[in-house]
Amino acid sequence: MSAPDSALGDARSLRRQLIAWLLGPVTLIALLASAIGWYAALRFANDVYDRWISDNAVALSQLVHSDGGGVRIDLPPEAEHMLGADQRDRIYWRLSTLEGGFIAGHRGLPAPDAPVPGAAPRCFDGRFGESAVRVAVYRPAQQPVVVTVAETVDKRDRLASEILAGVILPMLLILGLSAAGILAGVDRGLRPLRSFAAMIAARAPGSREPIALRDVPDEVRPLSAALNQLLQRLDAALETQRRFVADAAHQLRTPLAGLKTQAELGLRARDPAEMRAALETVASATGRTARLVTQLLSLARAEPDQGMPHAAEEVDLAALARAVAAGDTPRALEKGIDLGYEGAQRAAVRGDPVMLRELLANLVDNALAYCPRGAVVTVAVTAEGPGATLLSVTDNGPGIAEPERERVFERFHRVSGSPGEGSGLGLAIAREIASAHGATIALGPGGNAQGTRVEVRFPAPPG
Repeated sequence: MSAPDSALGDARSLRRQLIAWLLGPVTLIALLASAIGWYAALRFANDVYDRWISDNAVALSQLVHSDGGGVRIDLPPEAEHMLGADQRDRIYWRLSTLEGGFIAGHRGLPAPDAPVPGAAPRCFDGRFGESAVRVAVYRPAQQPVVVTVAETVDKRDRLASEILAGVILPMLLILGLSAAGILAGVDRGLRPLRSFAAMIAARAPGSREPIALRDVPDEVRPLSAALNQLLQRLDAALETQRRFVADAAHQLRTPLAGLKTQAELGLRARDPAEMRAALETVASATGRTARLVTQLLSLARAEPDQGMPHAAEEVDLAALARAVAAGDTPRALEKGIDLGYEGAQRAAVRGDPVMLRELLANLVDNALAYCPRGAVVTVAVTAEGPGATLLSVTDNGPGIAEPERERVFERFHRVSGSPGEGSGLGLAIAREIASAHGATIALGPGGNAQGTRVEVRFPAPPG
């Protein structure tokens, strides 16, 4: 698998997506909790040790005395030793005037960036030499001095790290347990899908039985229902194909056998007249067979499960009807039939122009095939209702008895005693094409209750 295919496979992995969606927020929460824990631990450590250096600043201020000679601090060696007795951090102190003048202690300690209030010590971060320090400044109310105490931050950092370790280790344990629980939960949650896939894979080849919805979880039922609908459409398509193959084999067997017989007669004939007669029969039978093949293919394309083979478009049904009538005029004249068009000059319907032409061709061909010499066949397109269109083909031929009017739409059904050599497919094709366009088709008597009238009603185009 190439790198893009692998990346696409990862993106389409439902298991990976679920793990990412579930584990991602848990990890983010753990990181956020750790950051908050570090901040809280550092603040707690600062609060604890800030109070200690603040108390030292207040204690030093109580050792300051002023007299006529100036300001001095009485700091015994034992007290100074105690200030520096810490094993981890170093303590620095300084006594200065209110203006910042040095009096005693360690020079160079950081000075506050704002005036020091006299109520309580104020603490801030700073640097002394190469070390980071935490500084407390205090201005006693009885003396005009500022006392500064600074301490390195090793104990603070150590305390914060210990507190953070106490927070992070349980957090990591919780995160690990959460990840294990998420992985197990996702795998268990996807188990019905694997069982469903195994059930589908175990079905017998060619089985189109619907999937029992009671055997699948609720979340998988929409997929099962969609598969059942697909199986139904597949079953209908296969049934249509089987029926078409059976019909084609049945209908082509007789004319092909006749063609073979006539060809053999022509080969055995010695008289040119007999040979010509056989060839004329072959030519006539070939034409009928070609027409039958064309109608079988039209019926296959017009099957309701096939839908429209092309995108629907606006079709001028009136212009199409005039063109079909004009194309069949030579045949009508040859048979002595008056074929004409009447009605609207333009009538728009929504559909496939190729299939609509086939619909018209079958209706006109059916009328010409069964009408005797001297008959009149009229193709008409008229507006009917708000936006609807009516197509009709009327003749004054022998007509169709009322009990037969529904049966003639069945495949290969021909009215007993009908003249001609039709295949009984024309009206079946017309009904399938009309159904594919949302139209209705019906038979009735022609004018003056004579002949036949075929009506196809098209709904109004959308919009």
